[in-house]
Amino acid sequence: MNAPPQAPRFTAHERDALMILGFLHLEQARADEAATLLRPLHRDRPDDGEVERCLALAELLAGRAESAARLAAHAYPHAPEHLRTAMGLIYAKALWFAGDEPGAREVLLKILVRKEPRDER
Repeated sequence: MNAPPQAPRFTAHERDALMILGFLHLEQARADEAATLLRPLHRDRPDDGEVERCLALAELLAGRAESAARLAAHAYPHAPEHLRTAMGLIYAKALWFAGDEPGAREVLLKILVRKEPRDER
């Protein structure tokens, strides 16, 4: 028997406050603190793309490339168009640091192929 879905532990206001604190920690080069704040939020809201993208960056900057790569692998294709290149770069860097150089190159090629040349005038 399936249990009914649980309501999120964090309210929308708490989610926003944790995201702001996470961003502030990242700006202060305190990636471990950012990740510590964002992990429970991500567990509580696994479909929140903004939380997932921020946590992927925090994990990467904290030196946890494998964790960052897992998060980024999911976040990259789901990222809004205007964030996809940045998320792809985080994903590629995480793969590279995790020792998956071919995977990192593949992601970078996908990013480059998606880009169309701008009309130079």
